[in-house]
This record gives sequence, structure tokens and C-alpha cells, in this order.
Amino acid sequence: MTQTLEPGRNYSGEELKDIISKEDILLLSSNEDQLFTDSSREYRVVSWYEGYHSHGPSYQTKRAYIVEKV
Repeated sequence: MTQTLEPGRNYSGEELKDIISKEDILLLSSNEDQLFTDSSREYRVVSWYEGYHSHGPSYQTKRAYIVEKV
């Protein structure tokens, strides 16, 4: 699995929305439910985890990124 987002880099809400529409990743935000309310707002990737596992009809492994409002 290749790294999609770079830790320490800022992304706009619009960029993040575009990335998650194309990649199977999980975003965790300290900004509660306001992650995509302003597409021009900037978010910094704080860290990421390779080991997020989703159990459902099919077992998946996803990369999870933690982002915070800049």
C-alpha cells in the first residue's frame, strides 16, 4: 500500500475530499463534523496508521490519517 497523504503537509478540504473519493482511506479529524464544511479550509496531516481493520461483509485493511485544522 502506498502512502497517499504526507505527514506534515497541509491539504485543503477540497483536496482531501477528492483524495478520499479515489482512495480507500480513513480520515480522523480533531475538527469534529466540520471537515468538509469549508472546502478552502486547510488541514495538516499529523500522523497515520497502517493497521486500521474494518470488519463487515468483507475484511479490509485501510490506512488511517489524523488531520487537524490549521
